[in-house]
Amino acid sequence: MLQRGDSVPHFDVRTVGGKLFSYSTFWKRRNVVLLVIPAAESESPGSYVSRVLARKSEFTAKDAECVVTAESVPGIPSPAVVVADRWGEIVHFATTPQVDDLTSPDELLDWVDYLERRCPECEGEAK
Repeated sequence: MLQRGDSVPHFDVRTVGGKLFSYSTFWKRRNVVLLVIPAAESESPGSYVSRVLARKSEFTAKDAECVVTAESVPGIPSPAVVVADRWGEIVHFATTPQVDDLTSPDELLDWVDYLERRCPECEGEAK
């Protein structure tokens, strides 16, 4: 299982909206918020997934691609949420038994905001 600091593997999935998503298209271009869920969870209105998707334009405005899929992604269990920078480094990884217990949409937006504000040179000095 992947963890913070690991790199997201390149993957191709179908989103819950039915679109094909290829991570390689966005790699090195945009940050990514990836939500992997059980298929049964993708349909329930008012669910966690609906709350995340309702904020999709906010993720886009912060230069992040928000992807929700019920398909398998190597190294990522279901349900889980991953936030990774544009180079694929995972900065946040959460998995829980219940989808509704995953990281809140507000917290996910905070992680994306962190990615846009962090200073890679300063982090290198801290190591």
